Amino acid sequence: MKGYSRYFWFLHFIGDMFVINISFLSYYFIKFNSFVFSDKYRLLLLIFNALWILVAFMINLYQLKRIRRLDKVLINLFKAFLFNVILISGILFSMKAFVFSREHLYGTYLLLFVLILLWRYFAIKLIYLYRKSGYNYRRVVIIGGGKVAKQLYEYFRSNDIIAVNVYAIFSNEKPEFNVDKDISCRSLDDIKEYVLSNPIDEIYYTLSLDDTNLVKEIVEFTDKNLVRLRIVPDFRGFMFKRVNIDFFDDVPIITFRDEPLTDFINRVVKRIFDIIFSSLVILLILSWLYTIIAILIKLSSRGPILFKQKRSGIDNQEFICYKFRSMRQTDDADIKQAVKGDNRITKIGKILRKTSLDEFPQFVNVFLGDMSIVGPRPHMLKHTEEYSKLINKYMVRQLVKPGITGAAQIKGYRGETKELHEMEARVRLDVWYIENWSLALDINIIFLTVWQVLKGHEKAF
Repeated sequence: MKGYSRYFWFLHFIGDMFVINISFLSYYFIKFNSFVFSDKYRLLLLIFNALWILVAFMINLYQLKRIRRLDKVLINLFKAFLFNVILISGILFSMKAFVFSREHLYGTYLLLFVLILLWRYFAIKLIYLYRKSGYNYRRVVIIGGGKVAKQLYEYFRSNDIIAVNVYAIFSNEKPEFNVDKDISCRSLDDIKEYVLSNPIDEIYYTLSLDDTNLVKEIVEFTDKNLVRLRIVPDFRGFMFKRVNIDFFDDVPIITFRDEPLTDFINRVVKRIFDIIFSSLVILLILSWLYTIIAILIKLSSRGPILFKQKRSGIDNQEFICYKFRSMRQTDDADIKQAVKGDNRITKIGKILRKTSLDEFPQFVNVFLGDMSIVGPRPHMLKHTEEYSKLINKYMVRQLVKPGITGAAQIKGYRGETKELHEMEARVRLDVWYIENWSLALDINIIFLTVWQVLKGHEKAF
């Protein structure tokens, strides 16, 4: 029995849905001493189920790496619960015609949290027990004993979630790494005999592809004997974490960067999220906040309410970035970065910058399509010109729309950059974000940004 790991998420999903409904029904009986539902509670149960499905798949709750460890399960369940509470509160607020028992809602969530943790703990232990019994493993051998083989071997031996058992290492030279005693080490000449006499599922080839005769021989052997062959090319010399191979007819095309936002659907999803999020902020917060801050800015110094500056956007196109003006007007605003203790900052400006309220007009930029909620921070044109010559991959950050917040900001790389290595770290995180984008990642960055604003940040000046 092999290859069922990919379906373990479904086991968790079915269990979660069962627990959700049991929690709802159980607390309904505790509260009302009856299982007889009115139409409004049938609707509420339907909403509970639909919201859980929506949130769970939105934050990738059922990815294998997210359901393996109990601590990760706890963190991701907390996020799922938080989103559910926010969404269901908004829905029930809009359904003023229906009145529901708050005690029932709170009790259902409390019971659900306890039961779902117990269920997840039981499910994880069940999977471990199942594998410990010898089921659901792929039996593999590795050809090669170099650095690539070492990385692959260590990954297989440390990561049981992928369910792989290494049976043997084949190399004409002694492997460059320590091999456990239970694993056989043999020469390349023994591979056919070994595979034919043992139930091997996959062969991982990590040697150079220069020996075309050997590669061809192994391909033909695996095809004849129903064994899958995996070629592991050595791309360690490139500073890229992901390598993708596409085919134009029979021509292999290798790309060294995975960009989820090159996919049309992903761009549409991100844009819809940006429009909804920015619209809510503009209508619910900026609509009244603008007047208050405008009055305070006018009282603190002469000049416009908004600070407008050309910044570098997607594809390095210029756009006008909006901020609440937090400094006195000077001629060097487009070339001089704000620093700690900057005498240009006004009294109200210090508060605006400390609380990040000066960034709120950028939600208009997001609504207009010049920016995104999450993405690399937009830099001044002068900085783009300078750093693009000094930092490798700097311009990669211009492949997506700039954001109000981003991965670099939540890691502490915001505000003034005194040293080149600080900007390099910021660029590295921006590129990482581009290569690993997901809606769940955007939401996570937004939450961490709000948390940092609430607790304060040493570089917010």
